[in-house]
Amino acid sequence: MTTSNRDLLEWLQIKDERIHGTTHEKITVRFERERPHLGGLPLYVFDTSYRAYRKVGKDCIVHFEGNRYVVPHRYVGKKVVIRVKEKGLRIFADKKLVVSYETPEGKGHLVQDPRFYEELKEDREMNKRKYSHGRVSKGRAKQTISPSRMLYEMDVDVRPLEAYTRVVEGM
Repeated sequence: MTTSNRDLLEWLQIKDERIHGTTHEKITVRFERERPHLGGLPLYVFDTSYRAYRKVGKDCIVHFEGNRYVVPHRYVGKKVVIRVKEKGLRIFADKKLVVSYETPEGKGHLVQDPRFYEELKEDREMNKRKYSHGRVSKGRAKQTISPSRMLYEMDVDVRPLEAYTRVVEGM
């Protein structure tokens, strides 16, 4: 046992033998009397991290203390819990851990995990819902024609052939 630990134990024993100012009893005597009524310690460590609640933006980003953190796209629009302790930041959704990040020094950083963008690209069902709209795409120019008219129904000026010959002769 080191000298500092020995000194600490001696100091604790002296403090335990003093008469407490409120109860007017020795601390060790009072503790022995209360010990049978005390419950056991919890099986897990109590989480003392700072908690903040945020909503995930449509760009898959959660803002916290001047920095931006990327989460998977399936949490867009949902509320998440951010737990910060020391240098670690954990993001939870529905009491499940979504991602853990190390907090950067300063502000203005984008903290991300590239695998979330890969998941977004691979989510074929979401892409189908977002981009297909249940029809075959024909290109932008053809879609600008009124949907109430058939593609071959267009307003065309009808002129006699003499009008064209006058234009050609005038040149």
